[in-house]
Amino acid sequence: MPVGAVASERIRVMTTILLCADTDVERVADQVESLTTLPLDPDRVRVVVYHVFRADGEGADAGKLKSVARAVEALEAAGFEVAVEQSNGDAVREILDAAEAFDADLLSLAGRRKSPAGKALFGSVAQQVSLRSDRPVLFCSPD
Repeated sequence: MPVGAVASERIRVMTTILLCADTDVERVADQVESLTTLPLDPDRVRVVVYHVFRADGEGADAGKLKSVARAVEALEAAGFEVAVEQSNGDAVREILDAAEAFDADLLSLAGRRKSPAGKALFGSVAQQVSLRSDRPVLFCSPD
């Protein structure tokens, strides 16, 4: 194969972002905004909008959640390839497993306002994922 042919056949490198969406429309909108303002080539990025149901997910459909539907709409409008995935169970474990399963290059998480005592007593999914993940985490905190 001629050298020029190698240069013209570029490998399309895809970046996969796991956007961990809860049911709060505003928090998820902040996550979407944080992604759409990064210097990313939408043609080379796949965003997996991922929701974890805490209870048995039988019959549940993440795509029907307002937060997820709006995220998909905004990300597709920005030119990103988008998929919706879901699971049920312990949110921290499920998110970490999904990051591995989808070979995510970046995790997008949103935080909630909690006092330090509240975090100590009740924990924080975003905090635990960011501490346990071996992947980069983009953390969107509430205004």
